[in-house]
Amino acid sequence: MKKKLNPVSMKRENKRMVLRHLMEKGKDTRVQIAKDTGLASSAIWRLIGELEDEELVEVVDISKGKGRKSALYAPKSSFVSSVIYNVEVLEALVGVGFLNGSWKIVDKFETPKDFGQFKSLVIESFKSIRRNYTLRHGTTKVVFSLPGMVNYEKKFLINAPNLNWKNIDFQETFKELEFEVLAENDANLALLAEHFFCKDVKESKVAFFLYFGEGIGGAILVNGSIVRGKNSAAGEIGHVSFNGENCEVESSLSVVKLIDNLKPWLGNEEQQLAQKVEKIRDLLFSKEDSEKRVLEEVLQKYFRNIASAIRNITYLLNPDIIILGGLVNTIYEMFGSYIEKELDSILERDVFDTKIRDTVFKEVPPSLVGGNVLVLEDFLKSLE
Repeated sequence: MKKKLNPVSMKRENKRMVLRHLMEKGKDTRVQIAKDTGLASSAIWRLIGELEDEELVEVVDISKGKGRKSALYAPKSSFVSSVIYNVEVLEALVGVGFLNGSWKIVDKFETPKDFGQFKSLVIESFKSIRRNYTLRHGTTKVVFSLPGMVNYEKKFLINAPNLNWKNIDFQETFKELEFEVLAENDANLALLAEHFFCKDVKESKVAFFLYFGEGIGGAILVNGSIVRGKNSAAGEIGHVSFNGENCEVESSLSVVKLIDNLKPWLGNEEQQLAQKVEKIRDLLFSKEDSEKRVLEEVLQKYFRNIASAIRNITYLLNPDIIILGGLVNTIYEMFGSYIEKELDSILERDVFDTKIRDTVFKEVPPSLVGGNVLVLEDFLKSLE
Protein backbone atom coordinates (compact mmCIF):
# COMPACT_ATOMS: atom_id res chain seq x y z
CA MET A 1 0.00 0.00 0.00
CA LYS A 2 1.41 3.36 -1.05
CA LYS A 3 2.01 5.95 1.61
CA LYS A 4 -0.07 9.08 1.04
CA LEU A 5 1.53 12.51 1.28
CA ASN A 6 -0.18 14.99 3.56
CA PRO A 7 -0.71 18.56 2.23
CA VAL A 8 2.41 19.88 3.98
CA SER A 9 4.62 17.09 2.62
CA MET A 10 3.10 17.46 -0.84
CA LYS A 11 3.81 21.20 -0.87
CA ARG A 12 7.42 20.57 0.22
CA GLU A 13 7.90 17.98 -2.54
CA ASN A 14 6.40 20.33 -5.12
CA LYS A 15 8.69 23.15 -4.02
CA ARG A 16 11.69 20.85 -4.36
CA MET A 17 10.51 19.80 -7.80
CA VAL A 18 10.25 23.40 -8.99
CA LEU A 19 13.62 24.44 -7.59
CA ARG A 20 15.33 21.31 -8.96
CA HIS A 21 13.81 22.01 -12.38
CA LEU A 22 15.29 25.52 -12.36
CA MET A 23 18.67 24.30 -11.07
CA GLU A 24 18.93 21.75 -13.86
CA LYS A 25 17.50 23.89 -16.67
CA GLY A 26 19.01 27.22 -15.61
CA LYS A 27 15.98 29.43 -16.21
CA ASP A 28 12.35 29.06 -17.30
CA THR A 29 8.93 30.70 -17.38
CA ARG A 30 6.15 29.78 -14.99
CA VAL A 31 4.06 28.43 -17.88
CA GLN A 32 6.85 26.11 -19.04
CA ILE A 33 7.62 25.01 -15.47
CA ALA A 34 3.98 23.97 -15.11
CA LYS A 35 4.15 21.99 -18.38
CA ASP A 36 7.44 20.28 -17.50
CA THR A 37 6.54 19.39 -13.90
CA GLY A 38 2.86 18.61 -14.44
CA LEU A 39 1.85 20.93 -11.60
CA ALA A 40 -1.11 23.30 -11.88
CA SER A 41 -0.38 26.86 -12.97
CA SER A 42 -1.86 28.21 -9.74
CA ALA A 43 0.52 26.02 -7.72
CA ILE A 44 3.51 27.23 -9.76
CA TRP A 45 2.60 30.88 -9.17
CA ARG A 46 2.34 30.25 -5.43
CA LEU A 47 5.55 28.21 -5.19
CA ILE A 48 7.58 30.65 -7.28
CA GLY A 49 6.31 33.44 -5.02
CA GLU A 50 7.47 31.58 -1.92
CA LEU A 51 10.87 30.84 -3.44
CA GLU A 52 11.24 34.53 -4.31
CA ASP A 53 10.31 35.52 -0.74
CA GLU A 54 12.97 33.10 0.54
CA GLU A 55 15.49 34.72 -1.84
CA LEU A 56 16.15 31.46 -3.63
CA VAL A 57 14.91 32.43 -7.11
CA GLU A 58 14.72 35.69 -9.03
CA VAL A 59 13.62 37.11 -12.39
CA VAL A 60 16.65 37.11 -14.68
CA ASP A 61 15.17 37.93 -18.08
CA ILE A 62 12.02 38.27 -20.20
CA SER A 63 11.20 35.55 -22.73
CA LYS A 64 11.69 36.49 -26.37
CA GLY A 65 9.60 35.53 -29.37
CA LYS A 66 6.05 35.94 -30.58
CA GLY A 67 3.13 36.47 -28.27
CA ARG A 68 2.96 37.60 -24.69
CA LYS A 69 6.26 38.19 -22.92
CA SER A 70 6.87 36.21 -19.74
CA ALA A 71 9.33 36.54 -16.89
CA LEU A 72 12.15 34.00 -16.82
CA TYR A 73 13.00 32.73 -13.34
CA ALA A 74 16.29 31.25 -12.18
CA PRO A 75 17.91 30.28 -8.89
CA LYS A 76 19.69 33.18 -7.19
CA SER A 77 23.35 33.60 -8.12
CA SER A 78 24.06 36.51 -5.77
CA PHE A 79 25.56 34.19 -3.15
CA VAL A 80 27.78 31.10 -3.26
CA SER A 81 26.15 27.75 -2.57
CA SER A 82 29.43 25.85 -2.30
CA VAL A 83 33.14 26.37 -1.86
CA ILE A 84 34.82 23.35 -3.43
CA TYR A 85 38.31 22.00 -2.82
CA ASN A 86 38.94 19.52 -5.63
CA VAL A 87 41.99 17.69 -4.31
CA GLU A 88 44.20 15.63 -6.61
CA VAL A 89 47.62 14.18 -5.87
CA LEU A 90 49.55 16.97 -7.57
CA GLU A 91 47.19 19.93 -7.49
CA ALA A 92 44.11 21.21 -5.69
CA LEU A 93 41.60 23.36 -7.58
CA VAL A 94 39.39 25.74 -5.62
CA GLY A 95 35.96 26.55 -7.03
CA VAL A 96 32.76 28.27 -6.05
CA GLY A 97 29.33 26.98 -7.07
CA PHE A 98 25.92 28.62 -7.27
CA LEU A 99 22.29 27.56 -6.88
CA ASN A 100 21.77 27.81 -10.65
CA GLY A 101 24.18 24.88 -11.10
CA SER A 102 27.03 26.99 -12.45
CA TRP A 103 30.57 27.02 -11.06
CA LYS A 104 33.79 28.99 -11.30
CA ILE A 105 37.42 28.11 -10.55
CA VAL A 106 38.88 30.84 -8.33
CA ASP A 107 42.22 29.45 -7.09
CA LYS A 108 44.63 26.52 -7.21
CA PHE A 109 47.70 25.32 -5.34
CA GLU A 110 50.07 22.37 -5.30
CA THR A 111 48.78 19.63 -3.01
CA PRO A 112 51.25 19.22 -0.15
CA LYS A 113 51.81 15.73 1.22
CA ASP A 114 51.82 17.21 4.72
CA PHE A 115 48.18 17.56 5.78
CA GLY A 116 48.96 20.43 8.17
CA GLN A 117 50.28 22.47 5.24
CA PHE A 118 47.18 21.57 3.24
CA LYS A 119 44.95 22.79 6.06
CA SER A 120 46.79 26.12 6.19
CA LEU A 121 46.41 26.63 2.42
CA VAL A 122 42.69 25.86 2.62
CA ILE A 123 42.13 28.34 5.45
CA GLU A 124 44.00 31.09 3.62
CA SER A 125 42.11 30.52 0.36
CA PHE A 126 38.79 30.42 2.22
CA LYS A 127 39.53 33.80 3.80
CA SER A 128 40.09 35.21 0.32
CA ILE A 129 36.82 33.72 -0.94
CA ARG A 130 34.90 35.25 1.99
CA ARG A 131 36.34 38.65 1.06
CA ASN A 132 35.35 38.36 -2.59
CA TYR A 133 32.09 36.39 -2.56
CA THR A 134 28.88 36.40 -0.57
CA LEU A 135 28.43 33.26 1.53
CA ARG A 136 25.15 32.47 3.26
CA HIS A 137 24.97 30.59 6.55
CA GLY A 138 22.52 27.70 6.37
CA THR A 139 22.93 27.40 2.60
CA THR A 140 26.64 27.69 1.71
CA LYS A 141 28.74 24.60 2.41
CA VAL A 142 32.39 23.65 1.98
CA VAL A 143 33.05 20.50 -0.06
CA PHE A 144 36.24 18.45 -0.24
CA SER A 145 36.56 16.17 -3.27
CA LEU A 146 39.16 13.58 -2.29
CA PRO A 147 41.13 10.85 -4.15
CA GLY A 148 40.49 8.02 -1.73
CA MET A 149 37.98 6.19 0.44
CA VAL A 150 35.63 8.59 2.22
CA ASN A 151 32.83 8.00 4.71
CA TYR A 152 30.42 10.59 3.37
CA GLU A 153 27.98 10.42 6.30
CA LYS A 154 30.75 11.01 8.88
CA LYS A 155 32.68 13.48 6.66
CA PHE A 156 35.70 11.31 7.32
CA LEU A 157 38.61 10.45 5.03
CA ILE A 158 39.49 6.80 5.63
CA ASN A 159 42.50 6.62 3.34
CA ALA A 160 43.99 8.51 0.39
CA PRO A 161 46.95 6.20 -0.41
CA ASN A 162 48.58 8.41 -3.04
CA LEU A 163 48.68 11.31 -0.56
CA ASN A 164 49.40 9.18 2.51
CA TRP A 165 46.47 10.85 4.35
CA LYS A 166 44.50 8.62 6.73
CA ASN A 167 41.74 8.86 9.33
CA ILE A 168 40.88 12.57 9.04
CA ASP A 169 37.62 14.07 10.34
CA PHE A 170 37.10 16.95 7.90
CA GLN A 171 34.23 18.61 9.78
CA GLU A 172 36.27 18.72 13.00
CA THR A 173 39.52 19.66 11.25
CA PHE A 174 37.97 22.62 9.43
CA LYS A 175 35.48 23.77 12.08
CA GLU A 176 37.15 27.20 12.18
CA LEU A 177 35.75 27.86 8.70
CA GLU A 178 32.38 28.22 10.48
CA PHE A 179 30.46 26.56 7.64
CA GLU A 180 29.25 23.00 7.32
CA VAL A 181 31.85 20.75 5.67
CA LEU A 182 31.10 17.86 3.30
CA ALA A 183 33.67 15.31 2.11
CA GLU A 184 33.27 12.79 -0.70
CA ASN A 185 35.26 10.60 -3.08
CA ASP A 186 36.12 12.33 -6.38
CA ALA A 187 34.70 9.60 -8.64
CA ASN A 188 31.41 9.58 -6.71
CA LEU A 189 31.14 13.34 -7.18
CA ALA A 190 31.88 13.04 -10.90
CA LEU A 191 29.06 10.53 -11.35
CA LEU A 192 26.74 12.67 -9.22
CA ALA A 193 27.38 15.60 -11.60
CA GLU A 194 26.59 13.43 -14.63
CA HIS A 195 23.36 12.23 -13.05
CA PHE A 196 22.26 15.79 -12.22
CA PHE A 197 22.86 17.21 -15.69
CA CYS A 198 22.64 14.31 -18.18
CA LYS A 199 19.51 12.59 -19.43
CA ASP A 200 21.21 9.29 -20.35
CA VAL A 201 22.47 8.83 -16.78
CA LYS A 202 19.12 9.89 -15.29
CA GLU A 203 17.44 7.19 -17.38
CA SER A 204 20.00 4.51 -16.45
CA LYS A 205 19.27 1.87 -13.84
CA VAL A 206 23.01 1.30 -13.39
CA ALA A 207 25.87 3.66 -14.32
CA PHE A 208 29.62 3.54 -13.73
CA PHE A 209 32.23 6.33 -13.80
CA LEU A 210 35.83 5.31 -14.53
CA TYR A 211 37.88 8.16 -13.07
CA PHE A 212 41.30 8.94 -14.60
CA GLY A 213 43.32 11.03 -12.16
CA GLU A 214 46.91 10.57 -11.06
CA GLY A 215 45.46 7.23 -9.93
CA ILE A 216 42.32 5.36 -11.04
CA GLY A 217 38.97 5.52 -9.29
CA GLY A 218 35.44 4.36 -9.90
CA ALA A 219 31.87 5.10 -8.87
CA ILE A 220 28.61 3.14 -9.10
CA LEU A 221 25.12 4.58 -9.37
CA VAL A 222 22.03 2.35 -9.03
CA ASN A 223 18.50 3.74 -9.48
CA GLY A 224 19.73 7.30 -9.02
CA SER A 225 21.78 6.72 -5.86
CA ILE A 226 25.53 6.42 -5.37
CA VAL A 227 26.52 3.00 -4.02
CA ARG A 228 29.15 3.49 -1.30
CA GLY A 229 29.18 0.04 0.27
CA LYS A 230 29.57 -1.14 3.86
CA ASN A 231 32.97 0.52 4.38
CA SER A 232 32.76 3.23 1.68
CA ALA A 233 34.93 1.19 -0.70
CA ALA A 234 32.36 0.40 -3.42
CA GLY A 235 33.56 1.33 -6.89
CA GLU A 236 37.27 1.43 -5.93
CA ILE A 237 38.27 -0.34 -9.11
CA GLY A 238 41.83 0.98 -8.91
CA HIS A 239 42.57 -1.54 -6.17
CA VAL A 240 41.07 -4.51 -8.02
CA SER A 241 43.75 -7.01 -9.04
CA PHE A 242 44.08 -8.41 -12.56
CA ASN A 243 46.50 -11.15 -11.57
CA GLY A 244 48.01 -11.01 -8.10
CA GLU A 245 48.81 -8.22 -5.68
CA ASN A 246 51.24 -6.44 -7.99
CA CYS A 247 48.84 -6.14 -10.91
CA GLU A 248 46.20 -3.69 -9.67
CA VAL A 249 44.03 -1.85 -12.19
CA GLU A 250 45.56 1.44 -11.03
CA SER A 251 49.04 0.38 -12.11
CA SER A 252 47.66 -0.80 -15.48
CA LEU A 253 45.55 2.28 -16.27
CA SER A 254 47.58 5.06 -14.67
CA VAL A 255 47.88 7.96 -17.11
CA VAL A 256 51.02 9.08 -15.25
CA LYS A 257 52.70 5.72 -15.94
CA LEU A 258 51.59 5.81 -19.57
CA ILE A 259 53.20 9.23 -19.98
CA ASP A 260 56.40 7.97 -18.30
CA ASN A 261 56.54 5.11 -20.82
CA LEU A 262 56.18 7.60 -23.68
CA LYS A 263 58.82 10.09 -22.56
CA PRO A 264 61.00 9.40 -25.64
CA TRP A 265 58.13 10.85 -27.72
CA LEU A 266 56.75 13.41 -25.28
CA GLY A 267 59.93 14.88 -23.81
CA ASN A 268 60.05 16.55 -20.39
CA GLU A 269 57.92 19.61 -21.08
CA GLU A 270 55.86 20.76 -18.08
CA GLN A 271 52.19 20.26 -19.01
CA GLN A 272 48.93 19.14 -17.42
CA LEU A 273 47.98 15.46 -17.77
CA ALA A 274 45.22 16.29 -20.26
CA GLN A 275 47.63 18.28 -22.44
CA LYS A 276 50.13 15.43 -22.49
CA VAL A 277 47.44 12.94 -23.51
CA GLU A 278 46.36 15.29 -26.31
CA LYS A 279 49.99 15.39 -27.44
CA ILE A 280 49.96 11.57 -27.63
CA ARG A 281 46.90 11.82 -29.90
CA ASP A 282 48.63 14.40 -32.10
CA LEU A 283 51.72 12.20 -32.38
CA LEU A 284 49.60 9.26 -33.53
CA PHE A 285 48.25 11.31 -36.43
CA SER A 286 51.48 13.10 -37.36
CA LYS A 287 54.18 10.42 -37.30
CA GLU A 288 55.40 8.58 -40.36
CA ASP A 289 54.09 5.03 -40.72
CA SER A 290 57.14 3.25 -39.33
CA GLU A 291 57.38 5.41 -36.20
CA LYS A 292 53.59 5.42 -35.80
CA ARG A 293 53.58 1.62 -35.65
CA VAL A 294 56.10 1.65 -32.82
CA LEU A 295 54.03 4.19 -30.89
CA GLU A 296 50.84 2.19 -31.49
CA GLU A 297 52.50 -0.93 -30.12
CA VAL A 298 53.36 0.91 -26.91
CA LEU A 299 49.81 2.26 -26.64
CA GLN A 300 48.09 -1.01 -27.57
CA LYS A 301 48.77 -2.54 -24.17
CA TYR A 302 47.28 0.52 -22.46
CA PHE A 303 44.13 0.43 -24.61
CA ARG A 304 43.86 -3.32 -23.98
CA ASN A 305 43.98 -2.62 -20.23
CA ILE A 306 41.18 -0.03 -20.54
CA ALA A 307 39.12 -2.55 -22.53
CA SER A 308 39.78 -5.25 -19.89
CA ALA A 309 38.61 -2.92 -17.12
CA ILE A 310 35.47 -2.07 -19.11
CA ARG A 311 34.86 -5.78 -19.73
CA ASN A 312 35.11 -6.55 -16.02
CA ILE A 313 32.78 -3.68 -15.11
CA THR A 314 30.34 -4.86 -17.76
CA TYR A 315 30.25 -8.47 -16.56
CA LEU A 316 30.08 -7.47 -12.88
CA LEU A 317 27.44 -4.70 -13.05
CA ASN A 318 25.96 -4.88 -16.57
CA PRO A 319 25.56 -1.07 -16.51
CA ASP A 320 23.54 0.97 -18.98
CA ILE A 321 26.44 3.40 -19.33
CA ILE A 322 30.14 3.69 -18.50
CA ILE A 323 31.60 7.21 -18.41
CA LEU A 324 35.30 8.00 -18.72
CA GLY A 325 36.79 11.18 -17.29
CA GLY A 326 38.54 12.93 -14.43
CA LEU A 327 41.69 14.93 -15.05
CA VAL A 328 41.60 13.65 -18.63
CA ASN A 329 38.13 14.11 -20.13
CA THR A 330 38.53 13.21 -23.82
CA ILE A 331 40.06 9.71 -23.72
CA TYR A 332 37.18 8.10 -25.63
CA GLU A 333 36.95 10.95 -28.10
CA MET A 334 40.67 10.63 -28.89
CA PHE A 335 41.21 6.86 -28.64
CA GLY A 336 37.73 5.32 -28.80
CA SER A 337 38.41 3.45 -32.05
CA TYR A 338 41.43 1.70 -30.48
CA ILE A 339 39.49 0.84 -27.30
CA GLU A 340 36.52 -0.43 -29.33
CA LYS A 341 38.81 -2.68 -31.36
CA GLU A 342 40.16 -4.24 -28.18
CA LEU A 343 36.65 -4.59 -26.74
CA ASP A 344 35.41 -6.40 -29.84
CA SER A 345 37.99 -9.12 -29.24
CA ILE A 346 37.09 -9.77 -25.58
CA LEU A 347 33.40 -8.85 -25.13
CA GLU A 348 30.22 -10.15 -26.73
CA ARG A 349 28.94 -6.80 -27.99
CA ASP A 350 25.63 -8.24 -29.19
CA VAL A 351 24.92 -9.34 -25.60
CA PHE A 352 26.41 -6.41 -23.71
CA ASP A 353 25.41 -3.17 -25.40
CA THR A 354 26.63 -0.81 -22.67
CA LYS A 355 27.00 2.79 -23.82
CA ILE A 356 30.52 4.17 -23.38
CA ARG A 357 31.34 7.88 -23.56
CA ASP A 358 33.49 10.64 -22.14
CA THR A 359 32.19 12.91 -19.43
CA VAL A 360 30.27 15.96 -20.67
CA PHE A 361 32.49 18.23 -18.55
CA LYS A 362 35.52 18.97 -20.72
CA GLU A 363 37.21 22.04 -19.24
CA VAL A 364 37.05 21.15 -15.55
CA PRO A 365 37.34 17.97 -13.46
CA PRO A 366 33.77 16.61 -13.24
CA SER A 367 34.33 16.03 -9.52
CA LEU A 368 34.48 19.80 -9.01
CA VAL A 369 31.07 20.16 -10.68
CA GLY A 370 29.86 17.30 -8.51
CA GLY A 371 30.97 19.17 -5.39
CA ASN A 372 28.38 21.84 -6.11
CA VAL A 373 25.77 19.24 -7.08
CA LEU A 374 26.33 17.53 -3.73
CA VAL A 375 25.39 20.78 -1.97
CA LEU A 376 22.39 21.35 -4.24
CA GLU A 377 21.08 17.85 -3.53
CA ASP A 378 21.70 18.31 0.19
CA PHE A 379 19.92 21.66 0.15
CA LEU A 380 16.91 20.26 -1.73
CA LYS A 381 16.51 17.54 0.89
CA SER A 382 16.44 20.14 3.67
CA LEU A 383 14.04 22.50 1.91
CA GLU A 384 10.94 23.30 3.98
